Amino acid sequence: MSRSIKLVDVAPTMARVLGVRTPPTDGKPIDEVKEWGCNRVVLAIVDSLGYGLFKALEPDLPEMRSMALEGLLLKAECVAPTTTPAIASILTGLMPKNHGISNTSHASESEIRSLLEWASSEEVPSAVVMEEEGARTFEGFVDMVMGVPKDLRVEDFDRQILARSLAALDTDPRLLVAHFLGIDRMAHRGGGIVDIRSAASAIDGYLKDIAAAIPEKTMVVICGDHPLHAGLLKGVFDSKYVALILWKKEN
Repeated sequence: MSRSIKLVDVAPTMARVLGVRTPPTDGKPIDEVKEWGCNRVVLAIVDSLGYGLFKALEPDLPEMRSMALEGLLLKAECVAPTTTPAIASILTGLMPKNHGISNTSHASESEIRSLLEWASSEEVPSAVVMEEEGARTFEGFVDMVMGVPKDLRVEDFDRQILARSLAALDTDPRLLVAHFLGIDRMAHRGGGIVDIRSAASAIDGYLKDIAAAIPEKTMVVICGDHPLHAGLLKGVFDSKYVALILWKKEN
């Protein structure tokens, strides 16, 4: 990789794979996946999966480790310290100063469209699975929107993200976006490395289930939105970079 990678590069990379036209973005497509021949994308946003945290937990994350070895593992510069503006940048390809979305209410009111919305407008079947409040911002713009109640226990929340992602995949979308919160919520509760590892390991298993359910020539993108920004481990592993894994489902 001859250039630095930022999270704003994710949306234009997915757009190229899907053949979706978007307005100009601040990010650039990651060229290494151009020859993979994929025509579908699953984006799994793993909240708080910093690059250093991923490397520390890698021995306990066999699915993500395997995907990183078979595909690409990139050290991506995060563009915002909190979830909403970071995810807005992941999905629009715009820096926070250009999308102006700092909280969920801004997302609901914004005229800036995400890749999910551009894909749906071009009749590329798309689905999003995330916490209910965030999911509501996509209603009426994206083909399938599935929200999960935020007040569920950490373990149950991510398990429901998996269940609804698998249900969405049954409808054969070409783009699926899913947001797992377990690591971040454990950190906010003051959990230590054992708790963080447990949450990450569960998500790794869920990603294995998703990978088993997708067809060939699907590109899987796994990325953090920001490093750990709360709790006992804030700043221990990362302050600036997140893990970005790109992998192609083959035979």
